[in-house]
Amino acid sequence: MVEVSEAGKGIFLMKIKKPEVHTLDVPDLKEEMQKIIKDKGIKKLVLDLTEVRTITSSGIGIFLNINQTLKSGFRIVNPSLEVRNVLELTKLDSIVKIFETVDIAVKSFS
Repeated sequence: MVEVSEAGKGIFLMKIKKPEVHTLDVPDLKEEMQKIIKDKGIKKLVLDLTEVRTITSSGIGIFLNINQTLKSGFRIVNPSLEVRNVLELTKLDSIVKIFETVDIAVKSFS
């Protein structure tokens, strides 16, 4: 469900490869993302939501969990309008920094 690459300087890029993240997807997605973060020792992560068109509020819970784990080392990039609305409704946008492009999100760690 996710694809991971290194952006350099200890920053990792994770991309969710699903157009929809529904409540039934959440346990598997959360487990996969947490395992990758742990196994790779990720401290700085940019989560690319380019391919995600819809997400439920329970999906947002994954992002809250990751944010707690990585503290100030978590960024979200390129949410669709619908996903951005969910991020705003759940107030996640006041906790996690959201950017329009991967480059800008990566540079924000400097």
